[in-house]
Order: sequence, then C-alpha cells, then structure tokens
Amino acid sequence: MTSVHDIPIPALLTAFAATSALGWLAGGRRRGVPAIGTGLLAVQGALHLVFSGAGGPPSRHHHHAEPVTTAMETMDADASMLAAHFVAAAVCALWLARGEAAFFRLAHAVGHLAFTPLRLLLTVVRLPAAPRPVPQSPRPRRLHGVHLTHALTRRGPPAIAAPLATAPGAAA
Repeated sequence: MTSVHDIPIPALLTAFAATSALGWLAGGRRRGVPAIGTGLLAVQGALHLVFSGAGGPPSRHHHHAEPVTTAMETMDADASMLAAHFVAAAVCALWLARGEAAFFRLAHAVGHLAFTPLRLLLTVVRLPAAPRPVPQSPRPRRLHGVHLTHALTRRGPPAIAAPLATAPGAAA
C-alpha cells in the first residue's frame, strides 16, 4: 500500500467483510462492463476514504525525516491516487466482465455436454401421453309416454291422383 500510515487489522477485516457482502448481494445476475466498473469505482472510493480515516500512527518503514509537503504536492498526490483508482477499476471491470462471460459460456457448454446422454435416455423412455377423454355429444332427450297424435307423416313418393293405365287398351 502506498499509505503513509499503517492500516489496523480490524479495519482491513471490516472492509473485507463489507466488500464481500456487497459482492455477494450484487452477484444475483449478470452485469456488463459499465455496471461492474461503476460498482468497483464506488467501492474503491469508499475504501480509500475509510482507510485514510482509519490510519494509525505513521509507518515505521520511513527512517528519514520527511519534509513538509505543500498543498500543490498534496493535490498532485490526490490526482495520481484518483487516476490510479480509476485505471484499476476499469481494468478490473473488463477482467471481471470477460471472465464472467467466459465462465457462463463454459458452464453452458459443459451443461449441454454432461446432460446430452440423460436427455437422450429420457426421450427414449418417455411414456406415451394418456389418452384424452373424447367429449360426447349430448344425447337426445327421450320423451316417454308422449304420443304424437297430431303428427303428419309424409314419407315416400307423392301420391298419384289418377291411376295410370299400363296395359294396352286400358282406359286412362
């Protein structure tokens, strides 16, 4: 780390737990590069603020006395820190998005490869569908005990008014 201060272990563990929980919650669906990059940039910014506030005593790695920094040097350091966070978030977003896409392609291919014999087996063993009941037409109502006394039946050829003579010499 490029911090002048040592970061306490409890602050690191808390940041790890919070980042892991946020990653777990955000992992419910696939996301693109812009969404992943924005999330990474936000988390890196929050962690930067937490770690700059949680800094302990100055690090023991510096044995020489440091000169007093001016406001311009501090602004340059902040701008370089911002640029470093931005580049890190962009690279990580591309890396994660591409890795996620590759993982899902691989999982899809392995799933098809692994379950193809099972699908073939299930299509061979598939039972025929049960026959559906045929809807029956409603039966005509039978009228028991009803006599149609006034019904007129007209079946057969029409009645001839006059008999026709078919023998020779018969009167017509």
